[in-house]
Amino acid sequence: MLKNRFFRNVLFKGLPDREQNACEVKLIKTIKRLKIEDYKFNWDRNSCYIEFYYNKELYRLEHSVEKAQEKGILLRNGMDCLNELTDSLENLCTIIERGTYRFEKWIEGMKQTPIAKEDPGYEEEFHIRYRSTGRQAYQDFPRKDEFAPFHPEVSLRDYEENDIPVRK
Repeated sequence: MLKNRFFRNVLFKGLPDREQNACEVKLIKTIKRLKIEDYKFNWDRNSCYIEFYYNKELYRLEHSVEKAQEKGILLRNGMDCLNELTDSLENLCTIIERGTYRFEKWIEGMKQTPIAKEDPGYEEEFHIRYRSTGRQAYQDFPRKDEFAPFHPEVSLRDYEENDIPVRK
């Protein structure tokens, strides 16, 4: 029993790292087959993405566990999603190498439009509307000598005149 548990711990100790490395190597080889030089990819618990530039255009592939579940595919995490995207890119490589279609034809729908920056006028309006106007005039509050007494029979003036310490 002890030997079996020890064997399992040794066998599966580096498995997640191996899976991650294998996935990254596979993706890098596939991207090189597509002759893409500028790319980046990432994954998290539930999704992944691959971004790359091809002919000075930005393209982005995304996949998530939720999208897969909508199609009836069960994926565990973002690493599985990245494996799926890598497999799709490998299939695309095979189609392109056969000469059926060109790469540009397949990735046309994956173009990313540049994200428009927020209107600076709106940001400025936000800061103007909510910025502090400096020192506030507290006319609605009573002056120091008009505070309500701490005790029904003793006023604040009595505390000040007799030098009785006031808790703050």
